[in-house]
Amino acid sequence: MKEQIEQWQQKWLALPPSDQRALGVLILFLGSMLLIYGLFLPAKHFFDGALARAEESRQLVAWIESQRPVLEQLEPGAAGQASGTLLQRVTAAAKQHKITIKRFEPEGDTRIRLWIEEARYQDIQPWLNNLIQQRFTIRTLNMDALQEEGMVSARLTLEG
Repeated sequence: MKEQIEQWQQKWLALPPSDQRALGVLILFLGSMLLIYGLFLPAKHFFDGALARAEESRQLVAWIESQRPVLEQLEPGAAGQASGTLLQRVTAAAKQHKITIKRFEPEGDTRIRLWIEEARYQDIQPWLNNLIQQRFTIRTLNMDALQEEGMVSARLTLEG
C-alpha cells in the first residue's frame, strides 16, 4: 500500500504544474459532487418524506379528534351485539323483516345455518343488512330465484 502511494506521488510530481492544478480542481469537483449527491440529497429526501408523513399523521389525528363527538353521541349498544342468544337475535330480525325461517341448524355457540323458502328478495336484502349491522358475519349465502318474480329461496350460515 505504501508503495502505491509513493508511485502516485511520483506521478503527481512528474505532471506539469498546470496539469496538477487541473487534476486538483477535478478531484475537488468530484469530491463535492459525491458529498452533495451521495450524502446530502438522500438525507434531505429522507427528512422531507418524514416531515410529510408526520404532517399526514397530524391531519389524521385531527380528523379522528373531530369525529369524537359523533362517536360519543352513538348509543353504547348500537355498535355492539344485541342481547339474547344467537337464534333469538336472528329470528327477531327475521320477524321484523317479515321473513319466515323454514329450518335452522345451530353449529356450536357462534354459528347457525338457516333455510328460507319463498321470501321476497326485497325483504331479504334489508334483513341481511340488519344482521351485518348487528355484527353478524355471513359465512355462506346461496340464493336461488323462484318461478314467481321477486321471490327467492336462500340457505345461509351466520356467525355472531
